[in-house]
Amino acid sequence: MSVSLMQKVLGDDWQQLPAVIQRHYRISDGQQSRLVGEMAIGYPSYLFPLIWVIHLFGGLLLWRGQAAQAEVDKTADGELLDWQRTMTYPDGKTDCFSSRMSYAADHELIETIGFGFGLRLNVSVENGELLYRSNGHFWQCGSLRMNIPDWLLLGSASISERAVSDDEFYLDFSIRHPWWGESYYYRGNFRYR
Repeated sequence: MSVSLMQKVLGDDWQQLPAVIQRHYRISDGQQSRLVGEMAIGYPSYLFPLIWVIHLFGGLLLWRGQAAQAEVDKTADGELLDWQRTMTYPDGKTDCFSSRMSYAADHELIETIGFGFGLRLNVSVENGELLYRSNGHFWQCGSLRMNIPDWLLLGSASISERAVSDDEFYLDFSIRHPWWGESYYYRGNFRYR
């Protein structure tokens, strides 16, 4: 089996990850995997218009809620990793968003959503946790790329994934703005189906 995207990005640091997180990212060459979990999604009410616009462009989950049932499908295509996240809320409402990760440099990924919008992410392993930290947003149209500072949108994103057991891990995704504090989050436990 060839090297997965995350193995390439992390290099030797890959070995520091717990087996349950390695399994999450050890897909390549057209392989697929599915995670299931239960998540909480939240943000301040006054940010709904901005979240709605970002959701229209293909990013983030629009609806807030507790105990949302999550299905996360990943497909590897060469050095690309496609994500499809689907939430089903206790009231029966559903929500989804997709993104694509690609290699940028050692310890750096690019995650893109629709209409040319994306996010640069620094990736590291600390104390057995996989950590992503945003390094600026961008909009790209053909060869033209315009950088967008994190503070101009919801703020700086950070993601941590840590093992809970041999077959479960906890994901915490949050965005913090220098003026508004925590402007968006989703978090919960995941396991393989």
